[in-house]
Parts: sequence; C-alpha cells; structure tokens
Amino acid sequence: TLTELLVLLPVIAMLGALLLAPLDSAKQTLQGAQCLSNLRQWGLAFGMYANDYNDYIPYEGSSGDISVSFNLPAWYNILGHYINQPRLVDLYNQNKIPLPGVRSIYVCPSVTPGSQMNGSGTGPSDPWFGYAMNRLLTGKMPSPPGKGLYHRSIAALPAQVILLSESENNNFSFTDGFNLTRFPPRHSGGMNFVFVDGHATWLQLADYSRTSAQLVNANNEWIQPHKVYWY
Repeated sequence: TLTELLVLLPVIAMLGALLLAPLDSAKQTLQGAQCLSNLRQWGLAFGMYANDYNDYIPYEGSSGDISVSFNLPAWYNILGHYINQPRLVDLYNQNKIPLPGVRSIYVCPSVTPGSQMNGSGTGPSDPWFGYAMNRLLTGKMPSPPGKGLYHRSIAALPAQVILLSESENNNFSFTDGFNLTRFPPRHSGGMNFVFVDGHATWLQLADYSRTSAQLVNANNEWIQPHKVYWY
C-alpha cells in the first residue's frame, strides 16, 4: 500500500547511508595508500639522483613556466626517468597533463576534478602540481644536474627532515609547513611525505605544521624538538 511504501522509503534511505559510509571510508583509505605509493617512488628517484650526482639534492624549480631553461633541471623534469616516468614538461607538451582525476604519479588521487586550484594546468606556462618539494631544504637557486645547492648530508636527521610532500593544489613546485598548515589535510587529518633518507609516511597536521616565525630560519625550527623538521 502507499502507506507501507512511505514507511519503507526512509528505512531504505537509512540503510543506504549506513552502507555508503564504510564504502567511502574504504575509498579514502585506498586513495591515501596510492598517494603514499606515489611518494615512495619519488623518494627512490631522489635517492638515485643523489647517488649519481655526488649526493646533491635536485633543484626545487621556480614558479612559472616549467619549460624554460632554468626549470628543465627541476625535480619534476629531471627525476622521472629514474622510475620510468616522463618529464612533466613532456606530458604538458603531449597534452597528457596530470591534473586532478588523472591516474598519475604526479597526482594525489584524493584531489578531485573541480577542486579549487591556483594554476589551471592548461599549459607549461601555468602548471599545476600535486606534489611539492621542501623549499627550506633546497633554496631557490637554479642549477644544472649535479650542481645543486645542498647535499643530502646537510640534514642532521635525514629520517626526520622532509624532502617532498603533497602540495596546496597550486602552481608551485615547492612548499613548507606554514603553507601546508593553511591547506586542508587530504588523508584522515594529515598528509603524506618523503624524507631525505628516502622513506615515505603519513603525518598528522600537528606534526608538520609550523608558524611563519618558526620557518624564518633554522634556529627557530630547532629551538624545540619536533617529530619531523623542515630544516
């Protein structure tokens, strides 16, 4: 009867909601695992690059066009071949752009199409980055392969110093704890990171967030102990 149907509909809706909740949670867990796998591969590439180039860390890249000469040696253009991946600039030139929703080592799968983005990703002059390098570790000096600003040994605690992280959904290939603090965590209240020693792991927001004052210089970062460090 119509009355029975009206009673049954809310019950079906409630059961549907109960079933969808664990499915959504499982999906988020899988996306976080895929993101961590991407970063593990980048960590391997960083390590192999450093082994080839006298322990130097590659250049972080400068904002703007990824195809200009001083950005061709940046991490996103120089590391891919170590893990059988194309350069980011080549993907743009071939119109195979790794944007949100595209399965790629350059993209965190938790970033969905239509997400608010600063950087359209429409071409090399306006790129978008799903992952970003620690700007406090590499500085901003363009350099050819093998002549970077820092060696890996600059990190006193390589297993605790961040090398690469998820991005803030923008057109910068570098980041730090202050910028990430202002960006909503993608995975259960945290984000995924790669460290100077090459390992990758998930961190909660409180572990990697910093104030702007703490990131002014290394002394401020080391005044008090942290679980992980940007310097």
